[in-house]
Amino acid sequence: MNEPGKFAYIEAKGKAPAIPFSRYLPIYDAGTAVAWLERRATKGSWVLEPIGASPATILEMAKAGYQVLVAVNNPIIAFELTMLAQAHKGSEFQNALQELSAQKKGDERLGPHLRELYKTRCNTCGREVTADCFLWRKGETAPYGKKYHCPSCGDEGEHPATEEDVEALKPFMRSDPLHRSRALERLPSGTRAARVNAEEVINLYPPRPLYTIFTLLNKMEGMDLSPPKRALLDALLLSALDAGNTLWPAEENTDRPRVLNTPAEYIEWNLWQVLESASSVWNRQEKPILITHWPELPERQGICLYQGRMRDLLHQKPDLQPESIVCVLPRPNQAFWSLATLWASWMWGKENTANFKNVLERQRFDWYWHANALQSALAPAARLVKKESPVFCLVPEPVPGFISAALEACCASNLQLAGIGWKDESHALQTEWTIQTQSRESKKVNLHRILRESIHNCLNEAGEPARYLKLIAAANASLAVDEAFPSSIQQLTYESVNEIHGEISKTFVDRKFLRRMEATAQDPESGFWWLAQPENCQTALADRIETELLNWLQKENSIPEELVQRTMNSRFPGFLTPPAELLQHCLLSYADFDPLEKTWKLKKNERVDLRKQDVQEIQSQLKQLAAAMSLTVEGENPQVWTLMTAAYRLFVSSSATTGGILKTPIENEECETIFLFPGSRSALLRYKLDRDPYLRERTSQRWHFLKFRTLRELARRTDMSRDLWDLLIDSDPISLEDATQLSMFL
Repeated sequence: MNEPGKFAYIEAKGKAPAIPFSRYLPIYDAGTAVAWLERRATKGSWVLEPIGASPATILEMAKAGYQVLVAVNNPIIAFELTMLAQAHKGSEFQNALQELSAQKKGDERLGPHLRELYKTRCNTCGREVTADCFLWRKGETAPYGKKYHCPSCGDEGEHPATEEDVEALKPFMRSDPLHRSRALERLPSGTRAARVNAEEVINLYPPRPLYTIFTLLNKMEGMDLSPPKRALLDALLLSALDAGNTLWPAEENTDRPRVLNTPAEYIEWNLWQVLESASSVWNRQEKPILITHWPELPERQGICLYQGRMRDLLHQKPDLQPESIVCVLPRPNQAFWSLATLWASWMWGKENTANFKNVLERQRFDWYWHANALQSALAPAARLVKKESPVFCLVPEPVPGFISAALEACCASNLQLAGIGWKDESHALQTEWTIQTQSRESKKVNLHRILRESIHNCLNEAGEPARYLKLIAAANASLAVDEAFPSSIQQLTYESVNEIHGEISKTFVDRKFLRRMEATAQDPESGFWWLAQPENCQTALADRIETELLNWLQKENSIPEELVQRTMNSRFPGFLTPPAELLQHCLLSYADFDPLEKTWKLKKNERVDLRKQDVQEIQSQLKQLAAAMSLTVEGENPQVWTLMTAAYRLFVSSSATTGGILKTPIENEECETIFLFPGSRSALLRYKLDRDPYLRERTSQRWHFLKFRTLRELARRTDMSRDLWDLLIDSDPISLEDATQLSMFL
């Protein structure tokens, strides 16, 4: 079996700014794409982004000095990218909104008319106030609550809706069928299924928001607006279109809408307030970035936007040959794709959604479909760039099906996996590929062997249990390297994909090969997985990371904070990326943080010579204690205390590493193992035990953790006996907090 290459996981630089529609777009770690380009591409070279699902990534690459050719089939993302690149000022949006607000609606101006739609009364003082939002339960015809701030009495927060609030909805209820009919007419025609799906999407808009949206649309269409000013109002209206649907849960959560399911309780936002505040997310760029539309190319760093499918761009046979590909792969998103079709049709006409209207034809997007969709963009992209060019694909919010679909699509696009970087389940899987010079031929491979060896190697290399998703990523990476995935889209069939996934499932149910630890459900993603026979495994990753970081601290004495994660990632690449929390516990155990210099400095008492003295002192005190209890002592580290047979094995360590001890054979199963360590390792040791169920299992029986300071107190006692020793060795337990001495020692 061939193993995939490993590279150091690229850490984010700062936090990516919130941009419009962030809750639908792929999560992106700021700086990742640029950091990769700085390693693999020439500054100022052309970079191809064949899907364009992440405007933040595209803007970042252009801002860093690269020329980005991007194909975007989604008209909403294409518009968003253009507007963000132009870096309009907030005042421009506000001036456009004021012009819209001044339009007449009957005998009143539009702005005051729309504000009036959200009037309510303060439940405390009875004054008229503007509601920030109304709260609804799914399926009900009236809101159950509202939120507001009363400027008169200061009352704010959530309050029950009143009969007056319910009465205010009746005019919208009466006109609602007319607005829904007009909303449907503005969508592209299609099959009966597409019409049913379109009606379902429109039904995500309650009567009042739908009235507000179409009132705004009608007024904007009647205004004599210059294209730039119309674009400003379109941006604000898009924010209102997003805020107007029922996909906003009343309870705060981190769920990102991917399907058209209204939550049990949802928010109806005040859309005029949304318009007034929307400019804050549309002017995130400080300086404009040059953006042109294909075939016009920017003369310097900037973005060339092709609004359409990647394969259509390839058919135009462009002379341009980018040097690299960077792609943030999106997950299937029925909600955003359907809403984008709706919004684009309502705002710019049916003809502008011609390439995107088939979204309404399909409302189920399985992983097999998604692999084909990704391949339809990646394959023509690979044919457009230079041969053997590097390709960087990010797989954000990874789940098993997404990882498989992404790697299947890449392999079916004539890409060869060159390296992989894994951090954890909440961060993107980073993959690097090269474009093959020749199309590869499919060959019969031993799926059973590849999968078992890849999972075994991943666990063996880490020396500790892993979550299901990490093992799935490792297995898929090995399948890609060993050319087990179909080599063309024609061979990427349901049958071929199901055969691979079926073999993966068989591997995880083989209890002679794998065991599941701490599972809370039958779902294989629950709990941790470990080898059924873990002989000859590497020392646990947590111990190796601790040792490496300590050696680094002792060599340099001071480490800049910004270098810690990046440097440790380079020393533990691929699937061994050190968890940030583990590094933090290690640093707190051995070093002090200097907030002014932003560095970690080795604690004075952590010098090698001082810790060596501590170990020698503890070993001496142990011998004295053994003599006081009439026990025979053999060895230095470990010391073995015996009476008739071996009673205790005592290991003295200045670190929190236990891997070597666990590999030391025990001749007498009745022997107790005692691990002695500095109290400053307590939190680190507790953290290791909490994160590693196998370590916890191995140390749960006949194991004791004894701090140096506790041992010193015990050594001072004049009444020490074997029974008292057995009682007190567990009297000062390890914890994540700094332990304090018990009163009996004072």
